[in-house]
Amino acid sequence: MATLQSLRNRAGVFLTVLIGLALLAFILGDLFNNGNSIFQDNDTIGKVDGEKIKLQEYQYEIENAENFYKMTQGISLNEGMQTQLRESVWRQIINDKVFAKVYENAGVEVSANEILDMVAGNHISPMMRQFFTDPNTGMYNSVAATNFVQAVSSDDEMVDPRSRQIWNNIQSNMIRERLNTKYMVALAKGLYTTKAEKEAEAALRSKTADVAFVGVRYTSIPDSAITVKKSEVEKVYNQFKENYKVDATRDIVYVTFPIAATEEDVESIKNSVADMISDFSSAEDAEAYAQMNSQNPTASRFMTEAQLPSILASAVANLKEGEVFGPYREGDSFKISRLVSVAQRPDSVKAAHILLRNNVDKADSLFAAAKKGANFAAMARTYSEDPGSAVNGGDLDWFTDGMMVPEFNEACFTGAKGDIVKVESQYGIHIIKIQDKGVAVKKYNFATIDKAIEYSSKTHQMVYSDAQTFATQHTTRASFEAAIDTLNLVKRYGNNIRQNAYSINNLRSARDLVKWAFKADIDEVSELFEINDQFVIALLVREQSKGYASVADVEAVITNDILKDKKAALVAESVKGMSLAQIAEKYSVKVDSASHVNYAINSVSGAGIEPALVGQIMAAAENVQSGVVRGQNAAYVFSVKQFEANPAAAEYSNSQLINAFTNYAYQVILDVDTEDNRIKFY
Repeated sequence: MATLQSLRNRAGVFLTVLIGLALLAFILGDLFNNGNSIFQDNDTIGKVDGEKIKLQEYQYEIENAENFYKMTQGISLNEGMQTQLRESVWRQIINDKVFAKVYENAGVEVSANEILDMVAGNHISPMMRQFFTDPNTGMYNSVAATNFVQAVSSDDEMVDPRSRQIWNNIQSNMIRERLNTKYMVALAKGLYTTKAEKEAEAALRSKTADVAFVGVRYTSIPDSAITVKKSEVEKVYNQFKENYKVDATRDIVYVTFPIAATEEDVESIKNSVADMISDFSSAEDAEAYAQMNSQNPTASRFMTEAQLPSILASAVANLKEGEVFGPYREGDSFKISRLVSVAQRPDSVKAAHILLRNNVDKADSLFAAAKKGANFAAMARTYSEDPGSAVNGGDLDWFTDGMMVPEFNEACFTGAKGDIVKVESQYGIHIIKIQDKGVAVKKYNFATIDKAIEYSSKTHQMVYSDAQTFATQHTTRASFEAAIDTLNLVKRYGNNIRQNAYSINNLRSARDLVKWAFKADIDEVSELFEINDQFVIALLVREQSKGYASVADVEAVITNDILKDKKAALVAESVKGMSLAQIAEKYSVKVDSASHVNYAINSVSGAGIEPALVGQIMAAAENVQSGVVRGQNAAYVFSVKQFEANPAAAEYSNSQLINAFTNYAYQVILDVDTEDNRIKFY
């Protein structure tokens, strides 16, 4: 019995170990099968010059940028804006990491006194000017700026956290701007233009040329007259390989199956809107009924006849209050509108306000003080939690009916000039000063119910069935491309797709398709993607890794350049000893002339953008026929008739050299190895 129990115990231990090993093998197998390892750094989203960029860092900067935009602009970002913001944040992270090392090595810093100088000193930051310039005077309000900075820098718990975040963003950008300026100024001080350089440059700029020339267009010489060997292409490729660096890209071919409302769908939607006319007509609160039953509810507002949609404007004269008009089609919606009221109202109103969101307990005391004549602008700058208007003393300038939230709007348009009123809206409590009112005009207030014209689930299912049938029946390249012709579908091309793209041609929100393209194998057909209002099936036809383009990819470009070289040489050989007139006759062209050719301009009238030709002209002697100049568009032979003084020539200054150099230096500094793995996470 004891032996049996011992075996049971040992078996239990053995089973425990066995199960544990099996689980460990399963976990490790899953990790390795997915290309991962428990030793890998899976939260690294990229690298800059060997320094890691963590996923959390990138996400934090994106959220920070999004919040800053929402707080300062008052609106949320749409998909396109979010894509731009992500790219902007990525570039800024790269810039910051690269330049942080540069500034550290150079000993460049920004002190607290310099920050103060950018707020209220002699070197105001452009960003501070943007936020604290008085729109009425156009002058920078240093007092308001200083008060704002002092408030958000204090430990006062009553300060709106959003104001602090706005200041943190402004301050970061100010420091970044000042560091860059200080470094580039220090770098530029090491540059100088010598007297000889200035004189040589001035000599070229101080004259213009009148020139006669003949241009033999490369297109006039058949390519078949020239032989370009593969070895010649490869030689140029190897010599200029650095010019052919490329990012990782993919090329796809794809077909779409659009999902659109059928005539049956349109008629059904029109009828469903018409069915609401009776209840809408009898509803006690027409605006509330419209809000509840509209697909895209909008607050009703008073409008002049000129502001009404044209179809309503043409019918309003025959409508009585309470009457419903429609259904009518406007754009991609069917609508019915009920005339709620007609009134004489000002065309616009000018007002200022103090917004209280977190400090609503101050509302009554501030309202009372404003009613007694306290300085409204000063109170707004101190207490208003609307940073956009607070810096201007709460001033909102002129606005028309419906621009503000309903409660605010009605208080302003029904109150009298000079009134101080208090209202509550979704944003908080507003203390409003009605500063002025425009002339009264006749306005109409309509409540409107709308329903978008959309495809039905039946239509969606029908298109899905067709697309899914195509996707399942044509899973090879040959079958895919043959079916496009057989079914008379439109073959679409998505070329040079980058790994961080969010759209392909007119396909918005195509991120999943992009990610598929970077995982798929050549000639692989995708699964079915639903993108916006269409189904998409794609075929991967080409992949390009980050690095250097292949000789085959750039062969056409290199061959074209070699053809130009050889055609120019052919022209040079064939026109030896000929005058301009003889060359023109030989190639059936005319002798052109151009005036005021100048070194500072890279074009010649009649020839186009031709920097090599301009350079040769300005360095030539008068009345001496040139040899053949290999241009971009043609092979040229010219003769300068005369040079004339160019009194309008700008003196070549040291600052021009400095500007050119600093721009170049900026690009050189940022020319570092980067690794972008965002596609794994986004």
